[in-house]
Amino acid sequence: MISKLNDDVLLLILENVDLTMSVRAGALSTRWRHLPWLLGQLTIDMMDFLHEPYADPTVDDHIDKAMSSLAEAIRSMLSPSRRKTVVTRLCVSLVITNSYSSEIGHLVNEVVENGMVKDIELTSGVERIPGTVSDEEMEKHANDLHNLIANVCTELRYLYLSQCDTGFQSTFKIDAPNSKLNILELVHCHFAQVELHCLPMVEKVIFGFWLTRCVPLTWEYIPCLKEVEIFSAMPPPQEPFKLSDFLRGTTCINTLSLDFLGQKIWLLPEKHQLSSVFSNLRKLCIYDVFVGFGLLWTTALLEAAPSLEILEVEVYDHRCEEDEKVTEKCAERTNGPWQVSEFAYPKHSPLKELEIIGFNASEEHIVFIGAVMERASNLQSVVLKDKCCKECEATSTASVKRKFPEGEDEQELVVNKLRNRFFSRAQIIFSDRKVVNECVFV
Repeated sequence: MISKLNDDVLLLILENVDLTMSVRAGALSTRWRHLPWLLGQLTIDMMDFLHEPYADPTVDDHIDKAMSSLAEAIRSMLSPSRRKTVVTRLCVSLVITNSYSSEIGHLVNEVVENGMVKDIELTSGVERIPGTVSDEEMEKHANDLHNLIANVCTELRYLYLSQCDTGFQSTFKIDAPNSKLNILELVHCHFAQVELHCLPMVEKVIFGFWLTRCVPLTWEYIPCLKEVEIFSAMPPPQEPFKLSDFLRGTTCINTLSLDFLGQKIWLLPEKHQLSSVFSNLRKLCIYDVFVGFGLLWTTALLEAAPSLEILEVEVYDHRCEEDEKVTEKCAERTNGPWQVSEFAYPKHSPLKELEIIGFNASEEHIVFIGAVMERASNLQSVVLKDKCCKECEATSTASVKRKFPEGEDEQELVVNKLRNRFFSRAQIIFSDRKVVNECVFV
């Protein structure tokens, strides 16, 4: 008999079924009755409370009943009188409504404050066909969402918004002076613009795959902001923009990541306009630059950052991912119109470390490293890393000149090229990810 198994084994079984099934098992057997309140991880999904048959799960009446059951389930499963163990992770999937958002928000805040839950993930939304949602309904949901962020879930630390839409050409504003939010992530959202008015404790913002022509983000009072990540494959109608426009209003960023996903370089050329937003920048990461573009243009960003200490660049060279669907959706793959000299004067950059992921021994990479050396007289290390891809290695079109130098002989040839052409005391370190070892040339 399965009921003769110990609690640990039975809990493993219950962790693989939905909550309603766990509760039913407890209702049918006294042996199982206490087990749902011992689960270390809880997933409570509104969809589990939609009773069939129903014509449309987005109809308000069905949602109202399901949300009522959801709120009761949260209250019951987290009741201090019944729960004897801490929940390591609580996942709640819900729909934002005026009727229940506040109630669920207060329930969540309460269990966080009393230490009953260590980690919470809130997922909101039921997929809707755009034509079935009126402008008034979209505006209502936008207000509900803002109320949830600003007034209800003030203890929330990480907010991830994906594929959110509040109406055609709408602006989504976040003004949450009481929020303790640390990380804000917006991906594939359809807002015409996002205005961050007041988020006093946000330290990191991640923004990707927006679908507007204009700069989609404005900053006002974000005093603790330290890190920004921007990524996009440049789908239409998105157009190239100036990074200084995107980051206008920020002056405390110390880490910036730009990911081009192997597609078009979507930054317009500039240098001195970035001085203000780059004034405190310590680390700059530039990811997935298509291998055919070269890297010399990135030195313009280096020159604009007076305090930069680490420059990390990743090369995108995936013959295995030449997907026609991706190419059709993204803009034509082109480099940015940057005009940058190989040489620079004076050598004022405080850069200490240059790291290239996906390094190859091509002339373009040698010239780029030399250009950085010319600009950074205090450079201490150049870390050159291989980028392993099993699918690419399986192809027969691998280019010899785009190969990571293997073995000390090949690596020493690269070092000699650099030493003979450029003056720098920096260590040159080869890091082979395949075998996880390093070869250092002083």
